[in-house]
Amino acid sequence: MLRFRIPGSFSLRFASSSYSYCTLHHGTSTTSTGIHHTVMNRTLLLNSIRNLNNFDTAFNLFHKMLTFHPFPPLNHFNLLLAFIVKITDHYQTPISLIKHLFSLGVEPDVCTLNILINCLCRLNHTDFGFSVLGFMFKIGLEPTLVTLNTIVNGLCVQGNVARAISLADHMEKMGYRSNIRTFGAIINGLCKMGDTRAAIECLKKMDERNCEANVVVYNTVMDALCKDRMVPEALVLFSEMTGKGIRPTLVTYNCLIHGLCDYNRWKEAASLLNEMMNDGIIMPDVQTFTILVDAFCKEGMIKGAKSVLGFMVQMGEEPNVVTYNSLIDGYCLGNQMEEAMRVYDLMVHKNCLPTVVTYNSLIHGWCKIKDTDKAIYLLGEMVSKGLQPDVVTWTTLIGGFCKVGKPLAAKELFFAMNKFGQVPNLQTCAIILDGLFKCRFHSEAMSLFREMEKINMDLDIVIYNIMLDGMCKAGKLNDARRLLSCLPDKGLEIDAYTYNIMIRGLCKEGLLDDAEELLVTMEENDCPPNKCSYNVFVQGLLRKCDISRSIKYLQKMKGNGFPFDAATIELLIYFLSSNKGDNGLQDLLQN
Repeated sequence: MLRFRIPGSFSLRFASSSYSYCTLHHGTSTTSTGIHHTVMNRTLLLNSIRNLNNFDTAFNLFHKMLTFHPFPPLNHFNLLLAFIVKITDHYQTPISLIKHLFSLGVEPDVCTLNILINCLCRLNHTDFGFSVLGFMFKIGLEPTLVTLNTIVNGLCVQGNVARAISLADHMEKMGYRSNIRTFGAIINGLCKMGDTRAAIECLKKMDERNCEANVVVYNTVMDALCKDRMVPEALVLFSEMTGKGIRPTLVTYNCLIHGLCDYNRWKEAASLLNEMMNDGIIMPDVQTFTILVDAFCKEGMIKGAKSVLGFMVQMGEEPNVVTYNSLIDGYCLGNQMEEAMRVYDLMVHKNCLPTVVTYNSLIHGWCKIKDTDKAIYLLGEMVSKGLQPDVVTWTTLIGGFCKVGKPLAAKELFFAMNKFGQVPNLQTCAIILDGLFKCRFHSEAMSLFREMEKINMDLDIVIYNIMLDGMCKAGKLNDARRLLSCLPDKGLEIDAYTYNIMIRGLCKEGLLDDAEELLVTMEENDCPPNKCSYNVFVQGLLRKCDISRSIKYLQKMKGNGFPFDAATIELLIYFLSSNKGDNGLQDLLQN
């Protein structure tokens, strides 16, 4: 008896001989009548398998087949298993059925093991798929190109494209010739990894091997190019594809139109849309129209979006939730909240259920125009309809309340997030801390920050910059210095922006020597002062009438090619007009 075990999953065991379909259960020979019935039964069984339409019927038929004496041929089981794989996402079920089949002594063939490998790969257990492949060699079964392509695809789906390419190369050495499925899986994997250049090279390799790519492969690469904002290259590939006589599909046009709209190349997008519709074979769908509506709305071109929407309805396409969301977002961006609410009412009237994205757009829109009452009302409506507010919802509301000068209400919302199972992200933390400081609730900001540190939140440099800026503006320079000194120990890199916050704070308190020392520290830490560093420091010097050092640093700025900003020039003009400046300062400004 042979046995094969997949770690942590199952083991296969089967006898070295299988049942003969024409042998009766008790071992006697069949009569001619028995053979006739067997053939009839086989035909009925095959028809039953081919006419299956749901999982439960297929599952029950499998177990019914196991009651037959003898068992039906293995290819009948394979046909049934293939159907189950096709209609279910629960790939563990076919694996269990195969395990049960083999436990009854049925020997596998290549097709059965291909189904098994496919299920394992779809469950992201490609390594187990390799084990089954090894087992095939062990029992003398010759893997097919389907076997190897399944594993190549599994590796690519798991992001292990390099290993997939290595396997494909090894296949070639074993005498297997890579086909469109092999190349298609690798190209798809490369595109998902963001390595579009390598995908294009793979496409060229297909051409060299006389393995003609189909429209699906071209669509994959063109979509990746458009997402990488390489639309000109995508259009070149489109021309190459059509030049080979490969007809584009709706997917082709949709990805190219999307790419062109992102580039604001409206005329070319319209031209492509017309080209698509001219022959009458391919017509735009709801996704095509939604791409156009969304693009117009993002550019603030609401009239264009409404025009597309009107044309869409004329064409018999009903807007979906994504279309409505795009239009609502467009109105919200333009602060046209009454119009946004009208679209919201329309989608509800059309039985198109609003989503979290819908409510987030509306809440953001009302917060933008400082109407937090309507924003909170929408939050309540959202919850009453069974929708779970996400981090974006809470962050938007917190920012809205900070904007209207109600940071304590924002703080309450910050803590209310947990009740709804949402954890604040770094943006949420940044908004609440910044809001508390700007509204002069310094102690509340400090208290909340300490709580964040206490629960070991992975705070980034943005959060610490907000804290340093708030402390400096509140005159808490010693606290700010202590916090700055702790940053390297937290694994955070101090950049010019952080140093500039401290320099501004020190200059504000008249601590010019300390500010100058910080400029030196920047140089020593391979973070050279930038134009902002010098402008802030020079402004501090001028306010304290330290003309000699002002001239020194103004000359440094000119030497480094750093321009004087508006505040620096204003102070210089004030000194000169009040005759407080000397000739050196006047000469420097004139030059």
